[in-house]
Amino acid sequence: MQCKQGTSVRLLPDVRNSRRQPGAWRRAEHGLPRPLRCLAPDQSAEQAAATVNDCLRLATEGDVDALLEHVPDEVLDRCIALQKSARKWTPGVQSNISFQDVVRNSHKKEFIFDAYGQRGLIFFPLQQHQVLSSMMVSSDKFVQRCDITTGVGERAVLTFQLMQQECLQSAYKGVQVVKRWVLHSITGESGVVGVPQQPHPSLSPDAVALAQLQLLRQGQLEEVCAFASPSSRASLGKFGFAPISAHFQPLMGHEAAHVMMTMHNYNCADKATVVIGVVPSHRYSSKEQPSQQLIYLWTMGLQKAKPYVNCWMTERIQYTKPVSL
Repeated sequence: MQCKQGTSVRLLPDVRNSRRQPGAWRRAEHGLPRPLRCLAPDQSAEQAAATVNDCLRLATEGDVDALLEHVPDEVLDRCIALQKSARKWTPGVQSNISFQDVVRNSHKKEFIFDAYGQRGLIFFPLQQHQVLSSMMVSSDKFVQRCDITTGVGERAVLTFQLMQQECLQSAYKGVQVVKRWVLHSITGESGVVGVPQQPHPSLSPDAVALAQLQLLRQGQLEEVCAFASPSSRASLGKFGFAPISAHFQPLMGHEAAHVMMTMHNYNCADKATVVIGVVPSHRYSSKEQPSQQLIYLWTMGLQKAKPYVNCWMTERIQYTKPVSL
């Protein structure tokens, strides 16, 4: 592309629609922030870490939608297309895209943002954070782990995985290909070590569920009720479920248990559902009925009344179905 000095450069339509362009046109059209930095190919770990630090800064300030700056262009493309389709079939749908929209509608292989990331960066503004480790996995992949405390007191370790994205940037006499760091995934785990015995604001919903499961495995039934919410005890008894029923007996002395996923309602951040897979002890299996993984739903609520303010507690435990191992 050639032009006289002092004249403006207009990108051709095929270039403007390229997946490699920085998304400035789409971002401007939908009120999204423009990327603040387009980086040269020889990026260092320090420059990648600066992107993570900016994400943490925005989360601390409660400016969640500004995180759109660090979302890959193809993820934004898909979210914009879905919203256009929704406006077509459902008049009145808002045209502005939020970071929550991107998290909710993104393909999990392209943009992973689990429940820990949602609580730490979307639902509850960060209170404090500290970098634990950083690693340049390859020339275009960077990982950093951070210890965080949310505004409600939850302790967690978030893992940020970044990748480099090629994009086009306007330049004198044409355009040039540059690279910038974008988010690929934000996942987390509980920052509390050991098995808790009492509710505490530092505990995550799945940490509470696993604490109850560990107590059930050890047969400490009375201690389980410490994590049942006051409303659950009032309506379902002190345990929050019926431990003598056939569906819940396999929880006692089970072989193993693990969290399959944790889900949040975006319209109600103080509610969560933890999906648990439980392998019962061998006495619940036979040749005719081999060992199965039993699926349970832990419904959790963030308490607002004393003495459990900001504590995640169990409101209900539901049995769903077995899955063959």
